[in-house]
Amino acid sequence: MKELLIVGAGPVGLYAAFTAGMRKIDAVMIESAQTVGGQLNLYTEKVIYDIPGFEALSGKELIDKLYVQYQKYEDSIPLRLNETLLTIDRKEDYFVITTDKDKFEVKKILMTHGGGKFTPRKVAGVEAKNLNYSVCDLQSYKGKKVVVFGGGDSAVDWANAIADIADKVYLIHRRNEFRAHLSSLEMFEEKGGKILTPYVLKDQVIENELIQSITIEEVETKEIISIDVDEVLAFYGLISTKTSYDDWLVDAEKGLILVDTKMKTNVDGIYACGNGIYYEGKQKMITPGFGEAITALCAINFELHPEQKVPQYSSMMKK
Repeated sequence: MKELLIVGAGPVGLYAAFTAGMRKIDAVMIESAQTVGGQLNLYTEKVIYDIPGFEALSGKELIDKLYVQYQKYEDSIPLRLNETLLTIDRKEDYFVITTDKDKFEVKKILMTHGGGKFTPRKVAGVEAKNLNYSVCDLQSYKGKKVVVFGGGDSAVDWANAIADIADKVYLIHRRNEFRAHLSSLEMFEEKGGKILTPYVLKDQVIENELIQSITIEEVETKEIISIDVDEVLAFYGLISTKTSYDDWLVDAEKGLILVDTKMKTNVDGIYACGNGIYYEGKQKMITPGFGEAITALCAINFELHPEQKVPQYSSMMKK
């Protein structure tokens, strides 16, 4: 019987596995996707500025660094990809785990699943090879005419990144107000980007499975503008496939797992951390998730090994 099951191999899950390894917890980690990284895989080339100790790094760089860190303990904490947690059956002092591939027993559970599966919200009725919902290769936009739809941070941040190398970038939003930071919008305009609001996509010309031009309509005046394009990006948010928390036994609020200050759920032995949890003051950011993982693993380790009086610090690690 394993001591711990870690559910999810996103940024917080990978760090939790590393933390469990430091404490010599006998654990296993499952991930429903075919790769590690969680939602960061939607933004592999997006630059992240708020990770302590790094002035800037891309989503892919952060995934790679966390994975390398986890690999120190991958022999003792195996990662099982493409495996989905289905149900949890509580016994007296352990849990029976049922996945879509296996059934096994564990003493403790740590949820780091991020709140469910997320897929980009697509443009209804439009399919084309140059219509994308994430950026996989930033250099592919060099010297091109690019249209970016959306009003949040993802849309504006990518518009800024692409504006550095593209010939022309249009940022189109259906409202006059953006959810993104004003400073990001000002930066985009300083780079020569063109902001069009409030406009919505009206039509498009597609040839050989490629969008050649789009027609946008002003929401209020109904003015029509036609724009020739090489690439189109749409950032309309993510659609989440929520977990059935009843099958996981835990209480939830607003689709998120409720936890206390130790990251403990309503069920003894089940903990949770990362973007899939809720507590008063919770911030949906990567960095708080790392701290939550430490909090949860310390509590779990004390329950598993109360005889260990001395916390395990990273400065005590041996290379």
